[in-house]
Amino acid sequence: MTRKLPSALFLLTAITVALGAFGHGAQWSLHVAPSLKGAGPELVRLLEFVWYWVSGAMFTFGALLAWTWWRRERGATTLAFVPWMIGGFYLAEGICGAVYLGTFFLIFVVQAMLLWGTSWALRPRAGRAGA
Repeated sequence: MTRKLPSALFLLTAITVALGAFGHGAQWSLHVAPSLKGAGPELVRLLEFVWYWVSGAMFTFGALLAWTWWRRERGATTLAFVPWMIGGFYLAEGICGAVYLGTFFLIFVVQAMLLWGTSWALRPRAGRAGA
């Protein structure tokens, strides 16, 4: 029973990480590309490639987190490194983004804290049945 809330929060965070890829990708045609009028076509293609690559990485992170959740729910105990590494990346990116670009990027800090907190709450404990 005590694992249900952290488990649900972990999965919800994984889903928000994956869905963030679509929001990020949509920004290219809505805001980024129009602001590049006058830039060379090679530069625009490069930036578009990198932009969508980042979206793909975000989706991949979300998929890895959902897979980790699924495996943990079936008893795997050695996958904590996945949310810890992705959380660390999101924490660093969120802090830098908030400092240099604005408070929107604090959402990445929140996601990192949720990943770390729920991973800690779901860690295997000695003597606990089903760990």
